[in-house]
Amino acid sequence: MTVENHLEGLASATAGSFESAETTVAARWRAIARSRGDSAALRTPEQSITFAEAARRVDDLARAILDTVPTDSPVAVEIESDIDSVISMLAVWCAGRPLVLVDPFLPEDRRTNILELSGAQLLTPATAVDHEPLETHVIEPAPDDPAVLLFTSGSTGTPKGVVLAQRTPVNHARDGRRFMELGPDDRAAVLLPLSFGGGLDALAMSLLNGATMLLWDVRRRTTTGLRDWLSAEGATTAHCTPSLLRSWLGELDAEDAVHSLRLLSTCGEPAHHTDVELARNTVLARGVFCCWAGASEVGNLAFNLFPPDREVTDGAIPVGIPASDKSVRIVDEHGQDLSPGSTGEVIVESANIASGYHANPELTAARFSSLPDGRRRYRTGDLGRLDENGELALLGRGDDAIKVRGYLVEPLEVESALRSLPWTTDAVVTADRKEGRLTAHVAVDPQKWSPSPAEIRHELGKTLTPWMIPRDIVVVSEIPRNERGKVDRGALPPPPPRPSPERPRGLTEMALHRFWSEILGLEPQSFGRHDDFVELGGDSLAAAKMLSEVQHHLQLEVNTAMLAEAPTIAQFAQRIEAAAKERSKNATGATLIPLRKGVGDPIFLIAGAGSLATSLTPVARALQTDRPVYAIQSRGVEKRGRADHSVRAAARRAIADIRSVQPHGPYQIGGYSLGGFIAVEVAARLTEAGETCHPVAVLDSVIDPALAQRLSGNAPNVAQRVRDSLCSLTGTDETLPDRTGTDEKKPTGSPVQRVVQEIALNALVLTAGLVPLSTPVQWVVFFRLGTRMIRRHRPSPYSGPITVVKARTNTDDPALWGHFTSGMVEFLDIDGDHISMIRAPHAAETAKAIEKILERAAG
Repeated sequence: MTVENHLEGLASATAGSFESAETTVAARWRAIARSRGDSAALRTPEQSITFAEAARRVDDLARAILDTVPTDSPVAVEIESDIDSVISMLAVWCAGRPLVLVDPFLPEDRRTNILELSGAQLLTPATAVDHEPLETHVIEPAPDDPAVLLFTSGSTGTPKGVVLAQRTPVNHARDGRRFMELGPDDRAAVLLPLSFGGGLDALAMSLLNGATMLLWDVRRRTTTGLRDWLSAEGATTAHCTPSLLRSWLGELDAEDAVHSLRLLSTCGEPAHHTDVELARNTVLARGVFCCWAGASEVGNLAFNLFPPDREVTDGAIPVGIPASDKSVRIVDEHGQDLSPGSTGEVIVESANIASGYHANPELTAARFSSLPDGRRRYRTGDLGRLDENGELALLGRGDDAIKVRGYLVEPLEVESALRSLPWTTDAVVTADRKEGRLTAHVAVDPQKWSPSPAEIRHELGKTLTPWMIPRDIVVVSEIPRNERGKVDRGALPPPPPRPSPERPRGLTEMALHRFWSEILGLEPQSFGRHDDFVELGGDSLAAAKMLSEVQHHLQLEVNTAMLAEAPTIAQFAQRIEAAAKERSKNATGATLIPLRKGVGDPIFLIAGAGSLATSLTPVARALQTDRPVYAIQSRGVEKRGRADHSVRAAARRAIADIRSVQPHGPYQIGGYSLGGFIAVEVAARLTEAGETCHPVAVLDSVIDPALAQRLSGNAPNVAQRVRDSLCSLTGTDETLPDRTGTDEKKPTGSPVQRVVQEIALNALVLTAGLVPLSTPVQWVVFFRLGTRMIRRHRPSPYSGPITVVKARTNTDDPALWGHFTSGMVEFLDIDGDHISMIRAPHAAETAKAIEKILERAAG
């Protein structure tokens, strides 16, 4: 059901609800009080008053105000959520004086500032009771007479007094009747502070429609006992802020449903789909959820209704259909109307918006203007868009938007993504335009879960683009809020200071920098070689992931103690390089490495390009077999020695290693990545020599496009070979096998720099294994060598069976494997990608695939 459908059903109830003569709040109140008589008008947990009693008290106090307050002088009232405060508010309106709302929770200097700016005379409920009114006739205000001077929060400067006319609360009442069906049968629980715009609107929408107004002061009473009181009072509607809703309902469950409650509304800040779900799963068992928005200058702006059968999409909820007599336009920077779906500034046009700012003609002229038909226009400064159905979505302040790396980012969108995370109870995102970065403050319930900034970034990366992920994330127990319930940005704890990032030096630091960036979810340019892993948001889980990456890619044993002692990239890189030198000094130069002891015929697994035999240890350990497991690595990758430069040469060396342990078959051979091609070549040569080989286990060996072309009879022509050579030299070659399935890195540096780098790398490849290199450089050299070996490979004739274990990222044409054997080819798919399939936890699934191959060989 859409909002329009729901409103059509309310049309008959709305018609005739307001008499044309009731164009002022004073007239509307008197008419309602006469018609409702002895019905309850206002109730608190301790007090109750009927409409008739309230009307008498309002008239008496209005006369007292006329007798004691100079004509045209505003009257300030200290507003609590109690009966006396409501009586005072109505009396000021009925006396025709502008009402200035003063919140008792405001700092004293702020209260003084409001009184000075407004020139108001303070009237408290206590002094009003002591005054004996004279027989003064209560006046009838005009519709355009000022009714309220509503002072904004002033969090960024001097408070502004918004001038609202007598007609404005009447229009609010019309909205309450049209959108929420508020009427005499309702008992409306107003949980908003009456001293601010939202509470003022809720008062008008309920009381001026004849509903009984239930007052609960959340700031003094908290929410303890609130649910039980609403149930005992038979509340039919409740009105609060989203933040109050979350803190209150977060402690309740489905058994706490208030069955009399037909509608629950929120206002004052963006509502999210999780708010609707929370309400439906607790107090609002069968009722309507209403999200409504407004502003001091426009009053009610829009309403969005969610009956029980209406689905809610993820993210922030659009604020809905414009309120009564409110025309909403979306314009560009030149004031031109934009088409539906486009984002621009929200403009509101209506006869029922503020006339301007009290004693501030310059600001009034900048934001307000008059239209020829008598209506007013207000430039909100908010960004928004209207959809094809006329539903309005607010996207935050126009001055909140920020460009990050050239992309325009709305903090509200990031907040929405943060709120969708399971552990988030509240969130706010702020923008630093000077630095071009975002900072997120995320409130969590520490008794349930306290995620690290790295974990939050990781989850955000699933739904947001990289430039939308905040550079700094501060985890807090709660978001500070001001007296209005809005975020107090000045009280947000600052993120820890960071020095200007220094770029990594050398390939080891560059490798670590990349690992940290991916695992911590940070933009590479946002941190440097001297930043501390923990201060960047790394926790024990992130540390474990990072150490796993180092162990896999750099083939070194590292632990958390090393990271604790050397927490920066520069320090940790020194530890890694020292460990690599020590390993090289102690290496034996052997290419056959036992991974697991056992009995029976061994299993031989050949490692990938640039990888040590130990990279296959997780798979070997996960195998549910008693057989011994050996791994074979490239010559020269660990100890000085000339590397093999072809698959056939590597196969000959592997056969020598295999026969040193098992002189005769049957053999069980497998290989990972480049090792898979070598394993098939080994099986072909052993079979040609009269030996028996069980099905070869090929572990995600990616067939290079150049090899695929040649196998398919589409060998590249001369022009293509020249292009490939140029691409190789300029670093724009995109035909290298994708090892992870997710790597989208582009070459860096100028074309000349890339040519120089490529020439140097080619020279190192030619001497692979002979020249001592740092671990990262060694890996790159052997990986490039492996790529060349695959491209140039010409498979030997083979008729034995092959089983290809494919990762989910492998998109090779299965038919290509028919060129490697004339025998049977079987395929087994697993969930991991090319890298993770030989690492925990996916190594266990890879091991199970190998076990299937062993079982079939045994059968």
